[in-house]
Amino acid sequence: MSTRTKNSSKEAKKELPTVVDPAATAEGQFTPTSIKGRSRPKASQEKGWNNILVRAKKLVKNRPDDHLSSLLANLRELRIDRREPSRFYQTRDIARPIGEKIMERAGLELSDSFYSPQVAANQYTVNAASPIRYLGELIRPDTTAIMELGSGWSPNIFQLYLLHGATRSRKKIYYGGEYTRSGMIAAKYLANREPAMNYRAFYFDYRDPNVSFLSKQKGHILLFTSHSIEQVDQINPVLFEQLRQIPNPVTVVHFEPVGWQRNEELLARRNAKDDAFFEAIGNRAVEGDLNSVDENAAWWSWRLEYNTNLMPILWDLEKRNVIKMERTAFNFAGAANVLNPSTMLHYEFVR
Repeated sequence: MSTRTKNSSKEAKKELPTVVDPAATAEGQFTPTSIKGRSRPKASQEKGWNNILVRAKKLVKNRPDDHLSSLLANLRELRIDRREPSRFYQTRDIARPIGEKIMERAGLELSDSFYSPQVAANQYTVNAASPIRYLGELIRPDTTAIMELGSGWSPNIFQLYLLHGATRSRKKIYYGGEYTRSGMIAAKYLANREPAMNYRAFYFDYRDPNVSFLSKQKGHILLFTSHSIEQVDQINPVLFEQLRQIPNPVTVVHFEPVGWQRNEELLARRNAKDDAFFEAIGNRAVEGDLNSVDENAAWWSWRLEYNTNLMPILWDLEKRNVIKMERTAFNFAGAANVLNPSTMLHYEFVR
């Protein structure tokens, strides 16, 4: 990729303020920037997904006639969004000029299929597409398998099924690859609310991946991840070799907070375990510094020991002509945490 950059960093201040750790806040604890946290441990995820199962059973008991979509909306989210949000500006001459200006200000074109004009807090801005809507557009007539790795209780898979519909899903298998037992149990429970859905949960671990069974799958395969690779500091590259060995066409889309990895200095500092460097960034971030999304995201990743090798792996695959990058979108959708924005990496394996 040609998007890697080099940025310099400012000097750190002497005193380190206190920052709230979202994971610890629920317990009333606080973590100063000088003390690193960690990605969410498996025990915590097991507990969280079991809580989802408990809540789901309660909802079903009290509202037995509710559809899966209602359960999703109450359990977490149901965000599919509008289809072709830029179409209004593209087809209405009266609105086209302002739509173009809004997009141009963000360095984008009105024909962009991922971003669209928006207004928020009395300012014109742009809006990123729903990941579910984007993925839905990649489902082809010959798609037979739709898979999420690190799927938890599979809310993304269920939203894709609802978008695509039962009729068009008749010959499709929806896979949820997850390494927590409670996540798989909760997903199976919810999948049973849709008898027509062919859903299969399987054990998956980024450190010891195995998706080789997909080699027997006929037709096109759509595989995606959503803020699950972030939890693993070093994913095993053998995953991509297994995908390369699949004879059929494979489309992969990552929605992961790794945009900062395209910055060579930040990646080098992270690999060198330069704690003082990231302390300096954190010192500014907790005071509300808005100058660098990449730096703030890299600091957050450093704090929690998030992933450092996804983009380097993809650079190597692209260099060797193993994959063809179709679309990238860096640092968007920070609704849950602007310090941990998502980045989309969409590519196809070369056949």
